[in-house]
Amino acid sequence: MSRTLVIKQILPLLLASTLASLVQAKDINIGWSGPGTWTTLPFIVAGERGFFQKENLAVRMITFRGINVLMAALISGELDYATILPNLAVSAARGIPVKILSSVTKGSSFAMVSRPDIENLQGLKGKRIGINSFGSSLDYITFTALSRNGLDPHRDVAIVPIGGGTPERIAALISGSIDATMVTSPTEYTAEKQGLRTLATPRELANFVRIQNIGIGATQKKIDKDGDEIVRLLRALRAASMFLQEQRGYAVGLFEKNLRFDRPVAEKFYSLLRDQYNPELTLPDGAVEDLLAVGTFRSKEKEKAAVNLQTVRDWSFAERARR
Repeated sequence: MSRTLVIKQILPLLLASTLASLVQAKDINIGWSGPGTWTTLPFIVAGERGFFQKENLAVRMITFRGINVLMAALISGELDYATILPNLAVSAARGIPVKILSSVTKGSSFAMVSRPDIENLQGLKGKRIGINSFGSSLDYITFTALSRNGLDPHRDVAIVPIGGGTPERIAALISGSIDATMVTSPTEYTAEKQGLRTLATPRELANFVRIQNIGIGATQKKIDKDGDEIVRLLRALRAASMFLQEQRGYAVGLFEKNLRFDRPVAEKFYSLLRDQYNPELTLPDGAVEDLLAVGTFRSKEKEKAAVNLQTVRDWSFAERARR
């Protein structure tokens, strides 16, 4: 082969490589309530293992302590995406132009813990159950898990709002002012070390109520403008979820490091939750209806207008990301 011919063959490859290196990764801002639960790990993996970079995305995860502030930032365009699915669903149902585009898990990030003498959910009859506030996702999960286990949440138990977060509810449980509460997983393992009982794991709760907390949502303006970017983002998260499911050693190590488990607990926790990651990215309509119910289940209105699910979720980008 002549030198001229070799050069002619190599030059296009070098040019393509040079052009690719000159294309700057797209900066995108994603709002979340922070890391620390198993549901957020796909985002961490996508960054740590280069899945975002492979899709030419420079992702910045921005932590918000107030969900209302996060949603305001999304609607104003300060954020490209938000991750809190119940609030996205409720906002869409109220006519705000936002949609859910994916869910990275099949189950919620909550578990129910109780005093050690309570053996199951039915054993909560006549007891006091702590939540954060009425009308919240936590309230809905508690209410629905009880009602789907044969208890009337209005008559059989007392649901008590407690200010603060999981630490405050655990303190109330230990002090005896409540008998059980929902906690952000993996707090149930810490609670067990304090002598409390796990009544329902996240996987078990998924059998009663399907509140997926973490995924991707965006405004309709963003959806109309940046469809290709959305597909690339979802493709990266799908790859991260599959990596978590397929690479046990790495995933268990991540559970140790990010969730602060010792190795045996990390192994146990991973075994319980591996199949709760969601490479399919989509949810059944029943799960979306559960998300919508968060905003309406305590309403005093006897009749509520049906919400067209097409206004709440758009799975077309997830379907493209799976190809």
